Amino acid sequence: MKQQTNPFFTVSVASSLVGVSPQTLRKWEQHGLIYPVREGRSRRRLYSWQDIERAQQIRYFVIRKRVPLRHIRLQLRLGLCARSRRRRPAMAAGAHR
Repeated sequence: MKQQTNPFFTVSVASSLVGVSPQTLRKWEQHGLIYPVREGRSRRRLYSWQDIERAQQIRYFVIRKRVPLRHIRLQLRLGLCARSRRRRPAMAAGAHR
């Protein structure tokens, strides 16, 4: 059976999927907002689907919500917490008593 591997994308492909420039992705990496894998001796950045999704969330906060980069990490944490609360199944009526 063939082992599944996660796809990884170079900075140019990842930037086009996110809709930002490669320089922007590098800047977000410098701010500690995304963590691409570094490949081999060339140390080339490789982005996973999870990195792409996180970069899309960062782009949303920066462009749509106009959140400064220094506040993005907190916004991402709050967003993830809010999403996990929404996913919890509702308690049955009377079960909380």
